[in-house]
Amino acid sequence: MKRIIVVLVLLTVFSSLGYYLYIRLSEVFVGTFLETKATLFVFIFLLLSFIIGKIIENYDINIVSNTLIRIGAVSLGFFLYALILIVFIDIIRLINYIIPFYPKFITQNIQQTKYIVGIVSSAIIFVVFLAGYFNARTPIVKTINIDMNKNNDLGQLNIVAVSDIHLGMMVNHQKTRRLIRKINELNPDLVIIGGDIIDDNINVVKHFKLLEYFKELKPKYGVYACPGNHEYISNAYKEFDFFDKNGIKMLRDEAVLIDNKFYIIGQDDIQGKMFNNQERKPLSELMENIDTSLPIILINHQPYKLEETAKYPIDLQFSGHTHGGQLFPFNLITQRIFEKDYGYLKKENTHFYISSGYGTSMMPIRIASKSEIVNFVVE
Repeated sequence: MKRIIVVLVLLTVFSSLGYYLYIRLSEVFVGTFLETKATLFVFIFLLLSFIIGKIIENYDINIVSNTLIRIGAVSLGFFLYALILIVFIDIIRLINYIIPFYPKFITQNIQQTKYIVGIVSSAIIFVVFLAGYFNARTPIVKTINIDMNKNNDLGQLNIVAVSDIHLGMMVNHQKTRRLIRKINELNPDLVIIGGDIIDDNINVVKHFKLLEYFKELKPKYGVYACPGNHEYISNAYKEFDFFDKNGIKMLRDEAVLIDNKFYIIGQDDIQGKMFNNQERKPLSELMENIDTSLPIILINHQPYKLEETAKYPIDLQFSGHTHGGQLFPFNLITQRIFEKDYGYLKKENTHFYISSGYGTSMMPIRIASKSEIVNFVVE
């Protein structure tokens, strides 16, 4: 019952924002094709195509669901920034209504002014979207040099780390192949994945056989991952052996000693309890029976309570989840929620890196961050 209420509230808010957007666009472009019924139909179709596509996808993955989701994801990006601009302009209008400050050349032909503002705003949205699409499609490789200050015979360790891949409709064959190729070019000794390998439907990943590409990774010490919240949203948590079959060792509240040289700890996602009613193990329990004279790497999807990790002799924590905000103004929110929502931080003797991730959530654009792969060069 609660879920139904939440869905109804979200649909009401979504529909209201869509109606507000259409009315304001009609007022700006009065007398144009935007006032036709055909345009209204197209507007509603674009607004709802993502939702309809996802509903169809839950029953059958086919060309109809795929097409609707792709169209809808792109449309949502345009709608979001059109809405932000219109709200911004309406705030200025409200201020002018209270304290008039518009110059005469604006007020003498207000409809023409609206039309010009509408054209300029459309151009801005188009440029922003193109830049965001480019950011999402062209991942950067971020190199981080780390000294772990531990006496052992490990020498230099080349780690390639990636988070928030979000395999699915938006990160499909082409982008997955590009990821695997980039990782192999870096010739890693070890690959770690900081959660959210799957987007929101594991059946889509199986349908397109996307996880099979990871079998092409052949690092010396293997490929290790921790669950992210999307491993639960997508129902992938019900079959973690699926990752093992494709060359990814999923560590769920587990510590492993690699070649008697270093440890990797994978923490379960903090939101996992909402799906399986199981509390994740505290870090104190995971650190039991670990030889702390050896390097210790922690992969933990959501970068909450970094000070808790820093209490222990953990050398490196790799996290993701935040996407670096992905879309303005959401980066302003993630900066408030997390002590560090993107980049490198050192607390006590622990090195932290919170990645912006490789894939995207819902919309295939990045305005506030870039898609990235992280290369740790560890001494």
